[in-house]
Amino acid sequence: MSKNQQEVELEWQEGFRFEVRSAGMAGLIDGRRAEAPAPTDMLLGALGACAGIDMVDILEKGRQEVRGLRVTVSGTRRPDPPRYFERLHVRFVLQGDVSEAKAQRAAALSFEKYCSVYHTLRKDVETRWEVVVEP
Repeated sequence: MSKNQQEVELEWQEGFRFEVRSAGMAGLIDGRRAEAPAPTDMLLGALGACAGIDMVDILEKGRQEVRGLRVTVSGTRRPDPPRYFERLHVRFVLQGDVSEAKAQRAAALSFEKYCSVYHTLRKDVETRWEVVVEP
């Protein structure tokens, strides 16, 4: 497999539960949300982590002192199949000595250029983000 390829393996456990394995690590996905996050929860989490990684990386390269970051991602899905996300909202709450303008620019760069998870989603998904800087 080339460095541009990734692979995960899923094994059905029972009900709507799958074990997912990648890079020697394992986790659980549960379509009923009884024992683990559902696939759509994992997608929102992947988006938040991807954009959050970009935020920290961009800000640290810009000599900003990030001491903490919380990312909340919410989504609204279509009521009928296929129930894809129509709207997403990503909220970044940064702690540290961070310029609000640089934080806003970092979020914009993540969504405009860097976040591979975001760029894998449907192009018609309405996405908003907000950045809050707490000293």
